[in-house]
Amino acid sequence: MVAEWLHALHGWEVAALIRRSVFIYPFLNATHIFALALLIGTIIPADLKLLGLFPAIPTGPFLRLMTTISAAGLALAVGTGFLLFSVQPLEYAANPAFLTKLGLVGVGTVNASVVRFSPGWRSVQTHGISSTGLRIAAVLSITIWIAALLAGRWIAFL
Repeated sequence: MVAEWLHALHGWEVAALIRRSVFIYPFLNATHIFALALLIGTIIPADLKLLGLFPAIPTGPFLRLMTTISAAGLALAVGTGFLLFSVQPLEYAANPAFLTKLGLVGVGTVNASVVRFSPGWRSVQTHGISSTGLRIAAVLSITIWIAALLAGRWIAFL
């Protein structure tokens, strides 16, 4: 069933257009990298804020801004990533680095969602003090997203 879907995706008109175009694939790739910059470039500062860095910056507004931008970055990365995947779905689906990256992005997204909807998140927004659980989640988040970025770079080498 998965193999059938991957074959169908490979034959998708949009995927064929991306493969044929001299401009679309590089544009999508650059947009994907921009999305990753938005995503990781806002997650890391938010996590560092949860760990106690940047004490002069008000916590609530800073975290709201970082989470809004990171959510937009994630949405853009998923969209462009899917289109890039569609060009060679069978090859990517067999690539251990790609599968690792997908798993890490999933775990990172779940971690961010759990943190965002936790009582500790509401408390840090109001009082500016992170609980031990939030600090642990922040360290985990930094580790996961950097690992996802590294796994993404390894895709081309496996």
